[in-house]
Amino acid sequence: METGAPEGSGREGSAREIPFRPRPEREREHEPASQASIQGAIEQVTEIIESLRDAVDEMEEVLETVELAERQKTADEQEIESLRRALRQLQRPREGGQGGRERERERERDPHPPGPGH
Repeated sequence: METGAPEGSGREGSAREIPFRPRPEREREHEPASQASIQGAIEQVTEIIESLRDAVDEMEEVLETVELAERQKTADEQEIESLRRALRQLQRPREGGQGGRERERERERDPHPPGPGH
């Protein structure tokens, strides 16, 4: 009888001998699968495929959202830069003293300033 201990290990003839048994996988290889188990495997694979398709659809939606956010961010950055340029232009001192906005505000307050004789 064969044992589970390798030859020359010093365990030959010990009281605890384990008989050699073939691995269960090898036994199963010789048994044909039942129709029910094949059908069950097909259904599982089909469910996995459907689940993966759903995951891909969801990932595509997320990608579209991220791309939209990226485009919006770019547009916002361009708008901010445009506003900064406009602000810098307004803040530049104009030749001849006051800036254009300050003169405009004065005209709005008093559209007909008094002449030198008043």
